[in-house]
Amino acid sequence: MAILSSKDYDRNRIGEVLKEVVDAVNAGGIGGPTGGLGPTGPTGGTTGPVGPAGNTGPTGPTGPAVGAQGSQGAPGNVGNTGPTGPAGVVGPTAVAGPAGSTGPAGTTGASPGVTGIQGPTGGSTGAVGPAGPIGNTGATGAQGPTGATGPVGQGPTGGQGATGATGPAPSYLFIPQTTSPGLTGAVWLNAGVLTVSAGPGT
Repeated sequence: MAILSSKDYDRNRIGEVLKEVVDAVNAGGIGGPTGGLGPTGPTGGTTGPVGPAGNTGPTGPTGPAVGAQGSQGAPGNVGNTGPTGPAGVVGPTAVAGPAGSTGPAGTTGASPGVTGIQGPTGGSTGAVGPAGPIGNTGATGAQGPTGATGPVGQGPTGGQGATGATGPAPSYLFIPQTTSPGLTGAVWLNAGVLTVSAGPGT
């Protein structure tokens, strides 16, 4: 397909035309016809002689006989615990020794015995210990049911409020017409008296 050629491209199509040009360049279809085949050039010369071998380089320094010591290996695993040894032999039962002789009976005390001395009276009541800590506040009880709505009160009618301030005077001048408008409720000037019309002819 031929690519559109113009001196004044449509702005709405210029992007499409540029894409067609790029596609044609990438496809290799741009350029003139291929020319004729030129004559073959002369054959190159023969391979030159091999150059002389280079001198042997000096021997490198001798490395150390013993290499550097390697890093210490990781510690071995702990060996398994050996089996429990057999229980020791139970020793012989000891022979019971002979029973000791019975001692002499003790002396009988006096009857009745002597009453001991009465101990001193205890001191006064000790001081009152400190008050214990205040216990935690108990949980709030559930809210009780809402009581019934009471009757609506009927208060006395309030007194009449004070009369408000007089408003500003109007800023316009009303001049009524001097003939009956014939319209109910309209105001007109009848021989110098303001009159409210009650209809046609009034």
